[in-house]
Amino acid sequence: MTLSELKALIGKGRMPTLEIHAFEGIIYLVKIITDVGETMLKKDDGDNQVFKSSTQAGIALADAGGMTACIVHQCAYDEVIGHEPCHAEDPSLRTPMDLRLLAGLG
Repeated sequence: MTLSELKALIGKGRMPTLEIHAFEGIIYLVKIITDVGETMLKKDDGDNQVFKSSTQAGIALADAGGMTACIVHQCAYDEVIGHEPCHAEDPSLRTPMDLRLLAGLG
């Protein structure tokens, strides 16, 4: 799904779940979850749309009409001394992002 397709979907009142996945703090990809399945946000050529920050991804999603997203980070607590290990069934951390605060910044 491209940004224009996402905007059209949201315009029809069908708000998907939006997740911004962080990889090594330098690559951010967007997962779009609808009632029919999941897909990654794509460029017009079919490649994954890659963002350089969660803010950059959030601005793009806000401009498409998104209201909220969740930033998904891989859990590194088990690598840090003094922290409890992450749960094995979901080793990710989730941080909510209010996209309405980013609207118009793009």
